[in-house]
Amino acid sequence: MEIDSNNKGLPLNTCRSVLEIDSNELTPGMRQYQQAKKENPDCLIMLRMGDFYEMFYEDAIAASRELEITLTSRGKGEKNAPLAGIPYHALDTYLGRLVKKGYRVAIVEQLEDPKQAQGLVKRGLVRIVTPGTVIEPSLLNEKENNYLLGLITTGKKSNEFVVAGCDLSTGEFFTKHIPNFSLLQSEMARLNPSECILPQSLKDNAELINLARQNDCWCNFRTDSDFHSAAAQKLLLYHFKVQSLKSFGLDEEDKKDHVSAAGALLKYLIDTQKNSLSHLKKISLSSNDYYMAIDSTTFRNLELVKNMVDGTNRGSLLSILDKTSTSLGARLLRKWIKSPLLNHHLIEKRLDALTTLNSKVIVREEIIDLLSKVYDLERLISRVNYGNANPRDLVALKKSLQHIPLIKDKLAFLDLPEKSLLQELWKMDPVEEIFKLINESLLEEAPVTIREGGFINPRFNPQLAELLDIKLNSKKYFQNWEEKEKLNTKISSLKIGYTKVFGYFIEVTKKNINLVPSHYIRKQTTANSERYITEELKLEEEKILGAEEKIQQLEYDLFQELILKIKEQTEIIQQTAAKLAVLDVLCSLAKVAMENKYVRPIWVKEKVIQIKNGRHPVVEKIEPRFISNDVFLEEGEMMIITGPNTSGKSTVMRQTALIVLMAHLGSFVPAETAVLGTVDRIFTRVGAQDDLSSGQSTFMVEMLETASILNNATSNSFIILDEIGRGTSTFDGVSIAWSVAEYIYNQIKAKTMFATHYHVLNKLEQKFSKIKNYNVAVKEVQGNLIFLRKLILGGTDQSHGVHVAKLAGLPDEVVERAKEIQSVLEKDDEMVRRIKVKKLEEQRGLEEF
Repeated sequence: MEIDSNNKGLPLNTCRSVLEIDSNELTPGMRQYQQAKKENPDCLIMLRMGDFYEMFYEDAIAASRELEITLTSRGKGEKNAPLAGIPYHALDTYLGRLVKKGYRVAIVEQLEDPKQAQGLVKRGLVRIVTPGTVIEPSLLNEKENNYLLGLITTGKKSNEFVVAGCDLSTGEFFTKHIPNFSLLQSEMARLNPSECILPQSLKDNAELINLARQNDCWCNFRTDSDFHSAAAQKLLLYHFKVQSLKSFGLDEEDKKDHVSAAGALLKYLIDTQKNSLSHLKKISLSSNDYYMAIDSTTFRNLELVKNMVDGTNRGSLLSILDKTSTSLGARLLRKWIKSPLLNHHLIEKRLDALTTLNSKVIVREEIIDLLSKVYDLERLISRVNYGNANPRDLVALKKSLQHIPLIKDKLAFLDLPEKSLLQELWKMDPVEEIFKLINESLLEEAPVTIREGGFINPRFNPQLAELLDIKLNSKKYFQNWEEKEKLNTKISSLKIGYTKVFGYFIEVTKKNINLVPSHYIRKQTTANSERYITEELKLEEEKILGAEEKIQQLEYDLFQELILKIKEQTEIIQQTAAKLAVLDVLCSLAKVAMENKYVRPIWVKEKVIQIKNGRHPVVEKIEPRFISNDVFLEEGEMMIITGPNTSGKSTVMRQTALIVLMAHLGSFVPAETAVLGTVDRIFTRVGAQDDLSSGQSTFMVEMLETASILNNATSNSFIILDEIGRGTSTFDGVSIAWSVAEYIYNQIKAKTMFATHYHVLNKLEQKFSKIKNYNVAVKEVQGNLIFLRKLILGGTDQSHGVHVAKLAGLPDEVVERAKEIQSVLEKDDEMVRRIKVKKLEEQRGLEEF
């Protein structure tokens, strides 16, 4: 079966392809399908035919299989065409399933009303839907961004990159230089893109393809000419309606690669969306200097936004910090956690804001309550610009804008120092003109569709009010007309009726036919009656039905005018949405800090981590008797931490890393005090699993993660290592762990916490002045082990493995036998140790081992 190795692709040999068929053999409608397939051979074509989207030939077979819908056929014999269809109103549901499975779906719509079409209904491609271009609210996670990336290697080095990124649903558009592959891995983990476009020339770059796959990112290759800087620049200038890209910081010679990536990404969006994309108002140049890079390993090990068990956010740092009230704030908080700040000034502005919000709790809670009534402004204004906003979207926009003046009033009650973050937020534009316009023009209870009317306020337009009066009074008019005719004709059973086929008519029973006036015109005969019309009746009908049609068209036209006026304020609404998001996140962090008794971190110039009674923000919520711990690390210091499994070594290290990270994102931290110097990166190597997809063993994964740390950490980094070398033999493991510790101490000089079961590493303290031994205390009482969870100075040479096995529930027989074996082995331990030391001395010349 011929299937693209990277994209999902379509099975091409399960039936005759529509592209193989002579168009003369096809019906006019099927020729439209064939033409769409010729122009988009890599897409699954959905052709709108009445109330259904229909798929034929190979597309029908694929859709039937993937969507589990009935496969039928159209035509007979050789002209038989496999057919699968879905109701038009269920498009979002089925579209989402196809896109998640990796399909590109081309939507071919009816471009005219079939009732008014002369001959074949005109149809055309209106959009190609891919994982990175989804805009339907039902297909998006409201608390996450959906990024599409454009990625190129720079002209200088093949391992240096530039990425352009866009979230079509919010209008965010940016570019960023990535100096090496390791940082590209971090960027992919941070952004979690759903789709990436690359030049065709990179199609054989296995490293990039594998990176995309590891991040569940769908790759799409475009012709290299799309990435040429001259063409890309021309497109960007045209889109942003500027003469220079200087205002975006992209006019310099060294920014050509940024222009290339951004222009190619924009072209892809225009090609697939068939839309002006007017909500993409600006492109920002993202800097590596402002944010801490976090690699995918650290994301996973620290469980920042999802846990390692089921991949949900339950038990993650995000689950603790997220008390946001809006989708805007939820997405921004996720960004902040993934992008901790390195700039002390910006960190302090956030911390100042939290202090202010917690100084007036009642005001903070009132702001939170108002924020809860704000809808997703970013995605609402994007839908307005995209052209798929409905009346209810605009009512939601109005309700959101309605609360902004109230939020500003509450902020005014706070102490807002000049140039403070909260003062900047207070200056948000309430966009009152748009609120007033929507409030005056739309009814509160607006329908979803815009084609049937019933959403424009009659008071907004005199012509509409007049037409609605005609429509609403029609029933009364016909009642009066019926009574008048009964009197004139003396036919008491005469009735006025209506059908869509005949319109309004006069119905007379057959026994009263002799009383029918001569000006009545016979229209239809039924079993028991005759139906008639009159010129007067038809004139009134034309007036009423014409009014209804005019109402629908007028409301549609007024809605489109309203959309145009709102689009003019897009950038202001986007700016206001951004400020509301920041306010929401700050309120969330302030509330969490107060409820959990977090403290404001103190920043110093020295490279230190000084945490008094630190706590793990997640574990303390599930362990009410959580034991806090102190961690004091000066510049270049290393802690060697020993102790049995489950004693709490990993918890202490993880909580220290989380406290450092929380402080960098501008949050208060779970500790009694926290004095910190800037950390440029946090590296973790905690546990390992086989990577079956790439055939890598536990030990290989462990070594790859360790190598990444040793190759990328600096003296400003913070490293936590757990059980280096345990994936191989004891002798090899000790050698590697010792060597890694030495290298970090001598070459990198990063602050490090190193947990190990190799007690011989405690000897490093004797060799290096800035290495200190610690252990997590345990107490043995009558053969039972009690974990004290307290980090204390000094090493230990006891693993208590047998006790841990007993706690785990191993049968008593196994535990007792283990004790016997342990006793025998311990007698030989001194001899074994001497042999190992001698071998190490021979290999490494470590006389002081």
